[in-house]
Amino acid sequence: MYRRNQKSLKAWPPSFTPLLNARPCHTSHETQYNSISMGDEDELVHQHSSHHATHAVRQLTWALILTLIIFIVEFIGGLESHSVSVLSNALHLLSDSGAMALAYYAAKVQAHPPTARLSYGYRRSGILAALINGLALVILSTLLIAAGIYRLIRPQTVQAPVMVWLGLLALVFNAAITLLLIRHEEHDLNVRSMFWHAVSDAAGSFSVMVSGLLILWTHWSGFDPLSGIIIGLVLFRASVAITRKSIAILMEATPLGIDPAAIEASLRLIPGVDDVHHIHVWALESGYNVLSAHVLTGNMSLREGQQLLATLKTRLTTDFAIHHVTIQLETDHHPHPDDDCIHPSS
Repeated sequence: MYRRNQKSLKAWPPSFTPLLNARPCHTSHETQYNSISMGDEDELVHQHSSHHATHAVRQLTWALILTLIIFIVEFIGGLESHSVSVLSNALHLLSDSGAMALAYYAAKVQAHPPTARLSYGYRRSGILAALINGLALVILSTLLIAAGIYRLIRPQTVQAPVMVWLGLLALVFNAAITLLLIRHEEHDLNVRSMFWHAVSDAAGSFSVMVSGLLILWTHWSGFDPLSGIIIGLVLFRASVAITRKSIAILMEATPLGIDPAAIEASLRLIPGVDDVHHIHVWALESGYNVLSAHVLTGNMSLREGQQLLATLKTRLTTDFAIHHVTIQLETDHHPHPDDDCIHPSS
């Protein structure tokens, strides 16, 4: 963030500092220029992020409550009917309840404002939760595939009528949870991981119901593990994608769809820009992109430097979806000690 006071001017690069620390020739309105300030923009972005986080917390709360209810129903029904498949689905719901509780906590703290130590706030808490949930989904889907293969080799007797009714009831609850989360899954990686948890639960409940119907019709219990394997493969693919994206954000990789070379070429076309280097683009969280770069300019006044910064920021925001911009201006002009006067025409 650039400001007009002396403290912030010292933060400019050494090659540009002599020009910025020069004494103005006039005290009239000509000296009332302002540097680019990101503070208001960051505050608006934080309020926007907090607004989304508040809605995410509300949706995750209801999703967690509904998941716990159907878990209790399926667990009791599985014990009463001695159905291994229903009990397995209930344990799946229990693991998802734990994941949703973690996602709820992450979304809750994500709305907290920045502090002196955490200048970006808790934005990445959702990414950490998404990573943990993604890894949990990878493990869970692998276990489901392994369990399905084992039950194909060693079939077990199941109570098909209980499977049908409990599967239908769970499907209704899981469909409601999925509809609750679908509005936010595109904008929040943490909610997206919970969305896929809910989708996997709905698919599991549908599998239990359909498998029960097929078993009633054919008297072959192998339909249950077959559907479980298919669901496990779909879940595994989705969980790997979430895990990889979470790791990429934490490693500050360049976001998908953003080409640093294209950014450099675009900035070079702006009048006043001689060179662009040290470009770094990363995502603070899913959908919030950050950029830092060095821009080499010719000899220009402070006013012209501010105008150039405004142009650069506008280009990056509108053309490349960069939300937070930090640009270091550099110049090869080093004024003499007596050349400490800023002229508007310079």
